[in-house]
Amino acid sequence: MPIPYRLLFLLNADTASIFEIKRLDVQSDNPGDVYFWLYFDRASRQLRHLTFVAMHADGDEQQREFAQGRLRFTTTTGTYTPADAGPALALQPVVPPTLPAELEAALFALFRETRPAE
Repeated sequence: MPIPYRLLFLLNADTASIFEIKRLDVQSDNPGDVYFWLYFDRASRQLRHLTFVAMHADGDEQQREFAQGRLRFTTTTGTYTPADAGPALALQPVVPPTLPAELEAALFALFRETRPAE
């Protein structure tokens, strides 16, 4: 079953997409229950959750720290640097953000798989 969400950021590269959603069906004072950063690998078609550590803003540049790497972006450009010392990924922000059907299907599948037993 689809989850209600709002797409906050979407950054694309030829090989991957990184995006943030806000779940609209969760009421919590813990931002980690409501906001999710996700990494979609186009080659494997795998979507994985990025473990949020911190965020900063420096003028127009947004910065996000994850256990898996560092994301820096503006409205026109972005870079994701993996923590495992792999090559940096040049990203293009999508403004306004619109999640393609392929990514939305992967998002719904991920939340179906990780939903706690009722």
